[in-house]
Amino acid sequence: MSSTTGEVPATSLDPVFRVRRRRAITSAWAGFAIDSYSIYVASTSLLPAMAYFQADLSTAQLSVFVGMTFAATLLGRPVGALLFGHFADRIGRRRVGSITIYGFGAISLLIAVLPGAEQVGAGLASALLIGLRLVEGIFLGGEYTAATPMAMEYATPGRRGFTGALIQCSASGGPFVVAVLTSLVLLFSPNAGLHSPYVQWGWRIPFLIGAVLAAFVAWFLRRRVEDSDTWKETTRAKSPLRAMLKGASGRAFVQSYIIMTGVFFAVNMLGSVMPQLLLANKGYTASDLAHTQLINAWPGIATYLFFGWLSDRIGRKRALYLAATIAIVATPITYTLLGNGSVHGWGSLTLLAALTNVFSLGALGVLPAYINERFATAVRSSGWGVAYSTAVIIPAFFSYYQLWLSHLVPFAYTAGILAALGGVLILFAAMSGPETRGADLNTVGGKVAS
Repeated sequence: MSSTTGEVPATSLDPVFRVRRRRAITSAWAGFAIDSYSIYVASTSLLPAMAYFQADLSTAQLSVFVGMTFAATLLGRPVGALLFGHFADRIGRRRVGSITIYGFGAISLLIAVLPGAEQVGAGLASALLIGLRLVEGIFLGGEYTAATPMAMEYATPGRRGFTGALIQCSASGGPFVVAVLTSLVLLFSPNAGLHSPYVQWGWRIPFLIGAVLAAFVAWFLRRRVEDSDTWKETTRAKSPLRAMLKGASGRAFVQSYIIMTGVFFAVNMLGSVMPQLLLANKGYTASDLAHTQLINAWPGIATYLFFGWLSDRIGRKRALYLAATIAIVATPITYTLLGNGSVHGWGSLTLLAALTNVFSLGALGVLPAYINERFATAVRSSGWGVAYSTAVIIPAFFSYYQLWLSHLVPFAYTAGILAALGGVLILFAAMSGPETRGADLNTVGGKVAS
């Protein structure tokens, strides 16, 4: 078994193995970058053009519609995890990863050519958008079941936390690319109402580019990456999902599910609510939002890497305790300041957005390594993917929780309350599980029944 001191296995010294490992980690990073790109393109590129699908919405109605579009993608993820996680454990991470990336790339292409309310009516236009985002979510949920476990199985034990954080960085890399493209498109297709160039056709460009990028990453994964020896040498479970829900794996699943539920409360506030809070400030435009997102990606990346590195030094659980405590204490302050209208100017609002990223994302730098270390190889894709993706369900209805909370407290406080709730769930779930730093993925979890 590998030690917790970061001892390098002999296979890591083999140049051929090192090339295989680099390609596996690169493909996992790129796959999740396109995954996050596909999720956040709606809340950045499509948000300013929502009038194309639904005109004459109030601020509250727009918030619910945007929330439904975002939630549809998240709700598709559990279906994808259940379906593709099984096949990733049975037939291989590489093959399933490429299929799912091709899948959500094709859906991005279909969204890019959707008709609007003026062509087919607001009801049908909205239903087509939400329906395609749901199907896209199925493929997105499948992608994450395959690529990250494969990369973790390749990673050096003493650097597994940092490697997982490096892959997780693409969660900020995807929105960064979206923000760059949206800024460029807005330069030559202004957004000035329903019949402006951006609302009619400019928003389609980021979706088209996303489809092309997805096809390239899927081709690379299919042609240039091999499944890990850890997976190749493992006896397959006949029903990975059923086996994963039994015994120690079942307890690991419950813990992982609660942690990820907390994480998605934080992520949803960042991905959907924070852009709306920013745009609600007087004088803050769609172009300002794209520029904020350009800057905002970098503090998020630094946070992932720091907490992944820290978990290799002090352990996964201590790093999670620190990240959760920061989220509980600090995010209610920054969200309230963003939402109550007391802070003005692009620079000040962007600083608050960056701080909110830092305060919210620490746990995600630890979890790719921690959750994959909790499951045996025969059920690792199912355990990681299903825990990660089914946990989106409760937080996905965040817009309704906000409306309910707004009867008790001012609406400006609701995002901070939900983000802090996420931190509480992460903290208590982390307390209930073992430390996994340095675990040998060939033996962790023991034998799994078929």
